[in-house]
Amino acid sequence: MDTAALSGLLLVLGVALATPGPNALTAFAHAGMYGVRSNVSLITGMALGVFLIEFSVGMLIDALQDSALALTVLHWVGMLFLGAMVVGMGRVQPSTIVSQHTEAVLGLKAGIAMQFMNGKEWAFVVIIMTQFVEPMGGGVAGVLTISAITLGVCIPAMVAWTFIGQRLNDVFLHPTRGPAVMRTCAALLGLLWVAFLWQGPPTPA
Repeated sequence: MDTAALSGLLLVLGVALATPGPNALTAFAHAGMYGVRSNVSLITGMALGVFLIEFSVGMLIDALQDSALALTVLHWVGMLFLGAMVVGMGRVQPSTIVSQHTEAVLGLKAGIAMQFMNGKEWAFVVIIMTQFVEPMGGGVAGVLTISAITLGVCIPAMVAWTFIGQRLNDVFLHPTRGPAVMRTCAALLGLLWVAFLWQGPPTPA
């Protein structure tokens, strides 16, 4: 395994988890409304959804490793998604997400479906796969390795949001501190965007 690629992947995942998106906010808001145990099925669905997206995108990108044009296009698609997330996160009012109520407990299907509508998820998956699938071994093995590392980091993070997220409830609901936190997160994502801009698209294997 390429240790530099592994370090880079963990760094990107760290930034992703340090900037609360729909998954994190939903996890702790849902636990607050329906209890910690209600998140077991929801987080399981989130994990399955992440895996389905990563495996599908990863295999597509792996199949296009010999095409410089395809890799460049996919790189910039990911950059557009990530740029949109930077702008969106800077404008979002977290209180509208944290305080919204659902009519029923969210379960497995909802957790899966959320990932396909999660712009942040798509941004990071496309970026991660274009940058790291080949250095991590390529093919099914490389895609599965990235997926295993991603889930190994993200599932504990969602569990942590379930248990400690409520302590941050007052911060997210605050009319000035909540948006300030999200603007800080947007700035962090923006730095990651600049780093990938500097690095540029991957070259064919």
